[in-house]
Amino acid sequence: MARSRPGRARGFTLIEVMVAIAILGILMSAIMVAFQQTMNAVEGVQQNAELMQSVRAATEQFHRELSQAIINNNRPDGEQVYLQIRQLSAEQSVLRFGCTTERGLVEIGYQVKPDPEGAWQRYELWRLYKTEGMWNYNEPGWPVMDFLPPNCEPFAFGIVGFKVFFWSSQKGDWVAGDWESIQRNAMPKRIRIRLQGMTKSAAKEARNIKELKDVPGVETTFIEVNLPQAR
Repeated sequence: MARSRPGRARGFTLIEVMVAIAILGILMSAIMVAFQQTMNAVEGVQQNAELMQSVRAATEQFHRELSQAIINNNRPDGEQVYLQIRQLSAEQSVLRFGCTTERGLVEIGYQVKPDPEGAWQRYELWRLYKTEGMWNYNEPGWPVMDFLPPNCEPFAFGIVGFKVFFWSSQKGDWVAGDWESIQRNAMPKRIRIRLQGMTKSAAKEARNIKELKDVPGVETTFIEVNLPQAR
């Protein structure tokens, strides 16, 4: 009786190897897409949290400092307390005021510093804090800030719009106008601050958009503060 020969081990054909590589590539691509989407989602949550933290910090600071601001034009020269609002554009204002603190009298200001190249991710809300050399009414461009340290430094990142309104009893509405407390010899009873913020991702995506009103993904927060009045 003839003996059967043992069968030889059958290897993979070239087509089978190529199919396996293609399937592996598809699986790896799907895994990478899912991983990237997860990372983007995590990064988006983190950026939103950072933006909300900036807004909360600004809100607390505005309430704390503005609640101490008092208009009193009977102070000696060099110690005149005042509040000034100047509208720069539809989205931007500058706010400067004298503020009494436990350390004495200081001058405080807020204004958004734009990026010269228009990159939204480099916009910042800056804060002015001066304890001397205050109330220079002859300064060119007053009350716009010069953004020069150490008196002026970045305060809240991700803020691209800073608009200040005051309450008009005559109109029964908020007004986006200028306020000069020294000329009026009065402080507005209430002011409303509109903060417009963007995450870094949203800012980068909007890099080719020039006008803030046309930018998607802008988060808007309103802060209302009752101001003390002179007695």
